[in-house]
Amino acid sequence: MMSSPPQTTMPLRRRIWITGSILFLLTVLVAGAIYLWRLSSINGDIIATAPLDSSCDLQQGACQVSFQGGGRVKLSITPRPIQGLKPLQLRVQTEGVDAQAVEVDFRGLGMNMGYNRPRLDKESAGEYAGMGVLSACILERMSWEATVLLRTAEGVMAAPFQFETIRP
Repeated sequence: MMSSPPQTTMPLRRRIWITGSILFLLTVLVAGAIYLWRLSSINGDIIATAPLDSSCDLQQGACQVSFQGGGRVKLSITPRPIQGLKPLQLRVQTEGVDAQAVEVDFRGLGMNMGYNRPRLDKESAGEYAGMGVLSACILERMSWEATVLLRTAEGVMAAPFQFETIRP
């Protein structure tokens, strides 16, 4: 009786599993690289940070801060009340700052809410606008910091604004 030659090909099921695993790992690596690139793309060297004006409430209206070396930034978020999972219109006005790019970095205070940094479009000199959405939160009341990041020829200028959302 003659024995059959040993099988040298991998079973289809195992090839699919290996191919799927490799594609998954590549996807994770590419996503990680894009995340790190986006994280560093506007961060650069922060050359100035405006002091936080804790008396201003973005839920009530636009807020404005000034940089020590000159220049102002005004941020408005509508509609109000500002809530999670609702489209938000973001408007930034600058004065005395020549920004090449503007982004608003939303960060949950006391809870990591993930990466959320919409880039705004330039409408005219010193006027930028775009859309954003806050993540959903399990807490009834959530504190946020919206940091306007202005990329200039000298580096990045950061203007922090804080507000709270209340889950409906």
